Amino acid sequence: MFAFPSENMFGTHPYVIYEIVKNSNCKKYLELGVYDGDCINKISNIVDRAVGVDISDNRKYYNFDFFLKTTDDFFKDNIETFDIIFIDADHSFESVKKDFENALLILNKHGIIFLHDTDPIYEKFIEPGYCGDSYKMLEYIYINHPELDIINLPISQAGLTIINIKNNNRFKNFIK
Repeated sequence: MFAFPSENMFGTHPYVIYEIVKNSNCKKYLELGVYDGDCINKISNIVDRAVGVDISDNRKYYNFDFFLKTTDDFFKDNIETFDIIFIDADHSFESVKKDFENALLILNKHGIIFLHDTDPIYEKFIEPGYCGDSYKMLEYIYINHPELDIINLPISQAGLTIINIKNNNRFKNFIK
């Protein structure tokens, strides 16, 4: 059995994502921007399929399917759908917006999208090397996607946003 490390060893946002993946019946997980693979590595132990995409290979772990390419190229070639998608690649608003719109197209029913870097704690974090201007995604989603529910968590230094489709509740499968 996998023992989850303390928050200090793993960080806050990966812990939140891990717990939601573990408790949501997620079978297929996609991570855009894997960095060193810490988050997806732990999640790969509890899902049937974990897929990571990044433009550089800094992985410390190799127990998930990895695509060394841009997210644009991944979406162009991809034919799969996923239950949970974590977007943490290029932190510019335009790139996050494009990744988000593409992710919506391959999200399974009852699926969840996570966006990282959407609530930076200090002004210095809105620089391109940190969170960039990905915080603009919150307003973009509110304006352009009224069909979505958004929860923005002011955790860690960068924040984490959880998105799913409104009224896409599992219990409705049982009501005739």
